[in-house]
Amino acid sequence: MRKIFSALSLLMGLYSIGNAQVWLELGAKGMMGMTGFYNKNIVSDSRHDSQFGLGLSVGGVAALNFGEYHGLNFEILSATHHQSMSFRSDDGASNTINIEWQSVDAYLMYRWYRDNGAFVEAGPKITYVNEVQQSFGTDWSEVTGKYASRYTSAAVGVGGFVTASQVLTVKTGIRAEYALTDLISEQGQMEGYPAPYTSFDSYRETRPFRAGFYLEVTFGVGGIAKSMCGARGIILGTGYN
Repeated sequence: MRKIFSALSLLMGLYSIGNAQVWLELGAKGMMGMTGFYNKNIVSDSRHDSQFGLGLSVGGVAALNFGEYHGLNFEILSATHHQSMSFRSDDGASNTINIEWQSVDAYLMYRWYRDNGAFVEAGPKITYVNEVQQSFGTDWSEVTGKYASRYTSAAVGVGGFVTASQVLTVKTGIRAEYALTDLISEQGQMEGYPAPYTSFDSYRETRPFRAGFYLEVTFGVGGIAKSMCGARGIILGTGYN
């Protein structure tokens, strides 16, 4: 993760030195979409049926743009995640399992913009888990210690401009994420989570995923531009117009 951050920072730094314009935007972001996790044991088990959950995220964004085509988005979002499953025991009884976790998600996304306003993005996300609740049937328990305090994901997306001016910019897009590390803590692994009510022959990691729609509203703070003669000056607002 540290190497990724360093490489992206170096790339953007070199680009900004040799090119005309750098500007900063600050604003708010909201995301909504499908959440859940992938566990090979559960997916392969005929006694389990899984359903996707609904997740919401809201928070702040800082967009640092380099010229017309490159940018870095720094995002801090408060997020909810949900996974539902049903389990049929050997006696034929069926129970519903719900797992809900709340987190703070930190993104560093590189964006490449096209002339028509569309963009693609990719980068890492670190999820800091605050609280986890899990149910079996109608019984709910607080199980935060059974789950990892944080996990790392890879995120990719596409989007475009809804409107852009010297003051206000509205962007929208879709983003997909998949965890690169396990959601379950060492304690949870020993106790069989996320399915402690049954057992499997071997342990399999649990990888959260997320896919959804987002809306991003930012305000141009200002930046630095280089004129044709090479002199530098302050620009106010964004560099889109």
